[in-house]
Amino acid sequence: MGAGESSETIPTSLETIQKRTQWIRDREIADTALRDFLRTHDKEFPSGDIDLKEHVAKVLDEDEFPGFRKQFRFGGKQSLNFFVLTGISDEFDDIPSSVVSEFPRAEEVQDEKGEPFLVDTEEFDDRLYVILGRYVSMKTVDPSTGKPQRDLKPDECVAVINKDTDLVHVRTAEVPLARRVCKKIASSIGIDYQNEDVFYKPSFDQAFINEFSDQIEKYVNLNVVVSEGNGRTASSVRYTSKKDESGEYMNLLEDDQVQQELNEEDGEISKGYVKLNDSDFALYLNRPQSKIWFRSYEREGRLNEIEELIDDVLRKSGGYPQQKLQGFENVPE
Repeated sequence: MGAGESSETIPTSLETIQKRTQWIRDREIADTALRDFLRTHDKEFPSGDIDLKEHVAKVLDEDEFPGFRKQFRFGGKQSLNFFVLTGISDEFDDIPSSVVSEFPRAEEVQDEKGEPFLVDTEEFDDRLYVILGRYVSMKTVDPSTGKPQRDLKPDECVAVINKDTDLVHVRTAEVPLARRVCKKIASSIGIDYQNEDVFYKPSFDQAFINEFSDQIEKYVNLNVVVSEGNGRTASSVRYTSKKDESGEYMNLLEDDQVQQELNEEDGEISKGYVKLNDSDFALYLNRPQSKIWFRSYEREGRLNEIEELIDDVLRKSGGYPQQKLQGFENVPE
C-alpha cells in the first residue's frame, strides 16, 4: 500500500470510490492534469497497472475531494472570453439572487436550440461562477413527437466574476454566446450594457502586447496582419515554427521573415500560440476577440493565474479606459 493510501484516507465505501471515479471520467480529465494535482498535493503516483483515475478517487480523503472537484469541475481545454462590466465587483454579493430572474430554467427552453439556462451559482476563492447549460440539437428525431432530440449540456458555459476586479471572463468557445451571457448578467444588476464606457471587451491592443511580451518566452505560431496601404484591405500571413536540433520549437520572433513583416512592413501580430516564461503554460492569444484558449487540460487554479495575469497586463497597459476598477480612480482615455 503506497503513501496516501492508508486505511485512514481510503474511503470506506466502495460506492463512494465508484462515484468519484465516474465523476472524474465524465469530465474527461487528462492524466497529465491528474498527475500534476497529485504532485502538488504530495500524493504518490499509482504503481503498476493501477488506474490513475481510480487511484485519485481513493487517495483523497473527505476533506480533500471537495477541493479537487472545485479544481476540475470547470477546468479543461477552455476558451476564456474577457469583458469589462464596470461596477460588477461592487455588486458581487447580490449577483446570485439577481441573475435568477434574467435566465430561464432548463424546462423552459428544452425545445429551443442553444438557449442558455441557469443551472446554479457557486462561490469559492473570491470568485462567483454563474453556471449555464444548453440543449444542443442531435441528428436523431424523437419518434413520439417528431421533433429533433436535444442533448443536455449542463456546464456548457460558465461566467466567472472576480470579487476584486470588474474584469469578467466567460468560458465557452462561442464569442456571441459569451457576449449574450454578459449582457444578461449586466442587466440583472442594473449595468447599462449599451453604454460602451461601462460594458466592453478590453482591448488587446499594441500597448497590451508590448506589456504582455515580457511574459512570453516564444511564439510557436502566429498570424501577422500587414496593411497593404492605398486603401487596400489588410492581409494576414500565418507562420508556424520549426523544431531545432534538440526537438524544441524555435521562437518565431527570431525568424527573419517575421521580423521583416513586423519591422519593415509595420505588421502586427493578431493571433499566436505562445509559451510563457518560467512555466509550462502555453496558450493561444486572439487579440481581435480579446480571448485566449488552451490546447491542454488546465485546472481551476491555473486558469485563475492566467485571469490575474491578463488583469495585471491590462492595468499596466492602460487597458481600462474611463473606468473605476477596485483601487483605481477614473482614468481618462
